Amino acid sequence: MTDDLTAGEFQAMTGLTAKALRLYAERGIVTPAWVDPGSGYRYYARQQLQHGATVDLLRRAQVPLAELASAPDFPFDRWRQTVALRRHLEDFSLAVAEKISIFDADDFIAHSTPAAAQDWVGIIVDLDLPENAEGRVETFTGLAVDMPAIEGALRDALTDLGAEPATVCWTAVPDTGVRNASGQMLLARSGGAGLDSAALARIEKVVHASTGSTVTAVAGTLPRRVEVTFAAASATEPTPVDEAAAGYLHLLAFEEHRARHRLTAIRPTARQVVRGPSLFTGDGAPVSVFDVQPG
Repeated sequence: MTDDLTAGEFQAMTGLTAKALRLYAERGIVTPAWVDPGSGYRYYARQQLQHGATVDLLRRAQVPLAELASAPDFPFDRWRQTVALRRHLEDFSLAVAEKISIFDADDFIAHSTPAAAQDWVGIIVDLDLPENAEGRVETFTGLAVDMPAIEGALRDALTDLGAEPATVCWTAVPDTGVRNASGQMLLARSGGAGLDSAALARIEKVVHASTGSTVTAVAGTLPRRVEVTFAAASATEPTPVDEAAAGYLHLLAFEEHRARHRLTAIRPTARQVVRGPSLFTGDGAPVSVFDVQPG
């Protein structure tokens, strides 16, 4: 008579559910010691109890399935760091959400500045943002290095094409009509009048050759408009939570301002504008600018 455990006994002793045990068997994470060829019943060795219980508890700790195969040699220290990062991000997001939930339009002062039509040229960058928080942190860390290089390659390409240095630069959600699930960003700068499709193709090639990034070069004209910006009514030093919430709060302030004054937005979201030839080398922080049709 075998001393091995039935699937039901193994489940009861490890905490694993029948569904999980079947899935783990299919994935090779916790495989039966043997399967009865006649009945198809699965049996597990008692020596597998430690592994089974470890896997169950790792799943309760939200460890992905792909990591469970290494349960016997699981990198607990590394995962503790991952959990700590996730908790920090959750706490931070909670604080930002709380800040947004108590939004008060009276906390912001609107400034409106008429602006003439402006030619611009830029590139659309696919961000390829992962779903998980840890992956997003890693991606944004990489973007902090990649974006200045991409903008520099754009600037070099435009210099080769005879373009004048930019007086203003901005980032924005591109007006492509469709946003992919991973997100896109437009890096734009003033100038670019008269650039044809061959010049745009040249920009794409220069950026790819310099940075390895595949981008889409675009050009257009901002129409005559009124630029609406917002400043905090109080002069307190902003905290990291304030800075993270600012974009959302400015959007809410703009929506209230737009409705109150019956304004027509040219684009649904703000441009993050920096005065000067570069987004990344200037001293000033980006300013959220909402473009509306002139009255």
